[in-house]
Amino acid sequence: MLAEIQDLRTAVVGLGTMGRGIARMLSAAGATVSAFDPAVRTAVDLRQDGISGPEVGASLEACVADADIVFEAVFEDLDVKERVLRAISATSPGAVIASNTSTFRPTTLASFVDRPERLLVAHFFNPADLIPLVEIVPHAATDGAIAADVVDLMRKLGKRPVLLQAETSGFVANRLQAAMLRESLALIEAGVIDAAGIDAVVMSALAPRWTVAGPIGVADQGGLDIFAAVCAEIFPTLDNAEVPPDVLLNLVAAGRLGEKGGSGFYEHTAESAQAARQRLVAMLAITEGWRRGDQTTRAPA
Repeated sequence: MLAEIQDLRTAVVGLGTMGRGIARMLSAAGATVSAFDPAVRTAVDLRQDGISGPEVGASLEACVADADIVFEAVFEDLDVKERVLRAISATSPGAVIASNTSTFRPTTLASFVDRPERLLVAHFFNPADLIPLVEIVPHAATDGAIAADVVDLMRKLGKRPVLLQAETSGFVANRLQAAMLRESLALIEAGVIDAAGIDAVVMSALAPRWTVAGPIGVADQGGLDIFAAVCAEIFPTLDNAEVPPDVLLNLVAAGRLGEKGGSGFYEHTAESAQAARQRLVAMLAITEGWRRGDQTTRAPA
């Protein structure tokens, strides 16, 4: 059983965007955090990013040696994952290993570690310290008690863990997101609507309803007979492309990679990125307050 947060020894391997968010979350909760990334040499690098607690290990082995749980958040390359997971396994034979992958199935990753029953996926969402959802994905041989412990830990950290009952490529949230993105891009490419129009439709109708009930709950509320009829009419017309469309690939080829590159479908600045994060923080404060039944939480005037 994992210790209480104040006594928990955690390690984060990989300090890119996701790893830093996980480290920030653990530090803020009061856990002992050791972190490692070849590109991050001192804790000063992390403090500049608003992460005050972690110790930075001189090596991967030093980082994970005493950990109760290790969060692996390295680059989504299977060779890199294998090398890192084998090192974690050899150095920390008793630790729970939670991979933040959104690409690889836990069965694949478990083949790289001794005692594979201690490995599962804990898939956070960017920004990891803010978004409540964590997908917990065990494989067939994952110890059920370990999976339950990790779910419990996520709840103590203020997250909303969802335990998947089976493995599937991309897990659940990314599959839902990809399905909507595929249809959105198809509509843009066909000239039906532009990017801003797509986002307006989602933000002004779908997202508010889904925040309250989710797509299945909304279908229940609207009437399953009605939704069955709508689906029968629309399903045959939905996009079923197996490769990304030119409207996306052309932007990538032009170096327009989105916020991190300064432009994508939209133009971005450091100020606009910070403003987007602040809006997300404000929105989550409201929605999480509603879910807790906090009657003092109010939307901004």
